[in-house]
Amino acid sequence: MMAGEVIERMPPVSRVRSSLLSAVLVALLALAAHVDPWLVAAGVLVVQALVAAAPRLADAKGRAIPTPRLVPTVVAGVIATALAMFPDAIKGAEGTSDAFDATTTGSLAGILPAIAVAVFITAVTQMLRKDGRRELTSAAAYAVSLATAAALTTGWIGAAQSLGSHVAVIVGAVGVAAGLLVWAIPGDRYLLGGAAVVAGAVAGAVVPLVIDTFVTPLFGVAVGSGAALFAVLGQVLGRALISGRRHASAGWGFPAAMSVALAAPIVFVGGQLVGTALF
Repeated sequence: MMAGEVIERMPPVSRVRSSLLSAVLVALLALAAHVDPWLVAAGVLVVQALVAAAPRLADAKGRAIPTPRLVPTVVAGVIATALAMFPDAIKGAEGTSDAFDATTTGSLAGILPAIAVAVFITAVTQMLRKDGRRELTSAAAYAVSLATAAALTTGWIGAAQSLGSHVAVIVGAVGVAAGLLVWAIPGDRYLLGGAAVVAGAVAGAVVPLVIDTFVTPLFGVAVGSGAALFAVLGQVLGRALISGRRHASAGWGFPAAMSVALAAPIVFVGGQLVGTALF
């Protein structure tokens, strides 16, 4: 697509497909957490690939903005995932770590280095543009936003590595799935947004009642509702960024991935809360 070409538009796609895809993705992450964090990392890489596949932005006239975004997003995702799996790579000096360090409790420390590298790569790719750098601010901000979302997704890995282990991941996954399935129902968006959070809270509270775990329904309410809220925000943000684009991922893939990405830090915090309760 040339820089001045007008992006084709189409009516908004049903939220059902993106919500179902999000539910499938978090279900796979929950199953992977039962087995090994490496499988969770593999699932996270799939989500990051969907984020990287986001379509271009359009300017006020509907023209495509040349936005080099694939490389910054992929690099940020890979760096954040690698540091999540090997947190000792950014461990402090000998004797400065606590008794339970990132290897035991999971870590989000790889996110900031990943974003920093993505910002540098974005600056370089923008300088290499040969179209006069039209809409430079919007193009750069979009690329960095995608890279940030990709890096945030590693919160699922941190949760799987934490003392909360698969429990936090299951509660978060159930909250995301329940919230988005309610959000997919046609109707008033504000009313359904509130209902989605309630559904996430109820679903999260049910998890400790149906599986053998040491967490309480109150924990399920907190993590489930938070995960549902940010999953809905991910849908809203993803659809707003690419509204009306005729693109393979415009209708469902990108918004679904954004939901999983934004819910990840909440799930990670849930894993840390379990560790705090145990010690």
